[in-house]
Amino acid sequence: MKPLFRVAGVLAVVLFALLGVTTASAEDMYSQRTIKLASELHCPICAGESVAASQTELARQIRGIIEEKVQAGESDQEIKDYFVARYGQSILFDPPKSGFRLGLWWMPVVVVAVGVLVVVSFVRERTKTPRPMVQDRALDDDAELEAIAREVLGDAPDDGRTRV
Repeated sequence: MKPLFRVAGVLAVVLFALLGVTTASAEDMYSQRTIKLASELHCPICAGESVAASQTELARQIRGIIEEKVQAGESDQEIKDYFVARYGQSILFDPPKSGFRLGLWWMPVVVVAVGVLVVVSFVRERTKTPRPMVQDRALDDDAELEAIAREVLGDAPDDGRTRV
C-alpha cells in the first residue's frame, strides 16, 4: 500500500506544478529588463496605457519583440530607437525635451516669472512716495485767475458784492 501512496503523492505534486506553470502571468515569461522597457513605451492602441500593462495582441507582440532584442544583447536605447522609427516619438512615455517640447517645458516657468514681475512692479508703484497733490496746481491757477481779474476789473477791493 505504501507504493500506491507514493505514486499518488508524486502525481499530486506534478499536477500542482503543471497548474502553476499554466497560470503563470505574462510578467513571469519576460525578463525584468523587458518589463522595464515595455513600461516606458505607450501602447499604440490603448490610450494612456503602457505596453507592459496592456493586454492587447499588439502589446503582446511588442513585448515579444522587446524580449527577443534583449536576448540578442541590444541596448535599451537601440530597442527604443527601433520602436521610435516604427511608431514615432509618441510611443515614448518620456520623449526627449527638444525643440517645441522644450518650449512647452519652459513655458510655465516663463509665465510665472512674468507674473512675479508684474506683481512686483505693481506693488512698487503703489508704495512709492506720493506725488505732489494736484490741488497745489489748482491753487496756483486760482491765484493767476484772480490776478487777471483784478487787472481787468481794476484793483477794486472785494466788498462781498458781485458786479454785474
